[in-house]
Amino acid sequence: MVEEIRPRAPATVGPGRFAALLPAVVIIWGFVAVYLLQLSIDGISKSEMREEVVQDLVYFPSGDFLREATIEYQNVASDAVWLRAIQYYGHHLMTDRKYEWLGHVFEILTALDPHFIGAYHFGAITLAWDAGKPREATRLLVEGMKANPMNWQLPFDAGFVNYMLLGDYETAAAFFEVTAKLPDAWVVASRWAAVARAKAGDFDTAREMWLEIYYGTENQQLRRLVVRRLRLLILEEALGRLQEAVDRFREDRGVLPSSILDLIRAGYVERIPEEPYGGRFYLDNGRVRSTTPPSQRG
Repeated sequence: MVEEIRPRAPATVGPGRFAALLPAVVIIWGFVAVYLLQLSIDGISKSEMREEVVQDLVYFPSGDFLREATIEYQNVASDAVWLRAIQYYGHHLMTDRKYEWLGHVFEILTALDPHFIGAYHFGAITLAWDAGKPREATRLLVEGMKANPMNWQLPFDAGFVNYMLLGDYETAAAFFEVTAKLPDAWVVASRWAAVARAKAGDFDTAREMWLEIYYGTENQQLRRLVVRRLRLLILEEALGRLQEAVDRFREDRGVLPSSILDLIRAGYVERIPEEPYGGRFYLDNGRVRSTTPPSQRG
């Protein structure tokens, strides 16, 4: 049988192996570039160089844009941004304690990986207490709750921020009530919801909340933040109790005590509490103050 002979169709030219590997190559060289930048940090103007290394994140339009740009390499990108976030936070913690771009960094990170609970947790606590942006922290947590509706940590953190910093007890109670209904939530969440509803905040409750944060995380940076806040809490509690004794002294006797020691002599306090930063307490026109300046607290 004579076979019909047809001309062979020309082979389709594909992108080739290298083109298929191109995104991975770009990622690898990106990490090489970061490594080389890091090596140069110790050589020239350390503080300025560190700031340059982290501020390139500022030029990313948004985490959503970066998520689309990285496509299937989002996990790799989020790991890189997480390391950058820790570096940014640590650098400013040890220098000027200004965290201008902290919220932007965590917006990028959580957009790349919306299920990274640790990023919401660490980002919100540092935003609220170190950066002094509790409302921005709450917004970050709410976004996390939308992406992770069954996670109890995020509404708990939102309640904590609103209770401790914003004094919004109604909102705090609502977040704590949501927390209490979620699987594996801390059993104390419902009690804290009741405390917030009653607007009866106290130092013992605040201390317990911070300790729950401390024992509930393996993040060492976050643990150090909790230790700083607990020390500041001790100072605030001591100042409050001494001030209460001074006010009672003045109300009973019609004059101010001449010194803190007068409170012991008159029986208003049993002892002067220890100043947690190594300073001492003193009276200034009827107000109890500490010799430790605010810049050295926490």
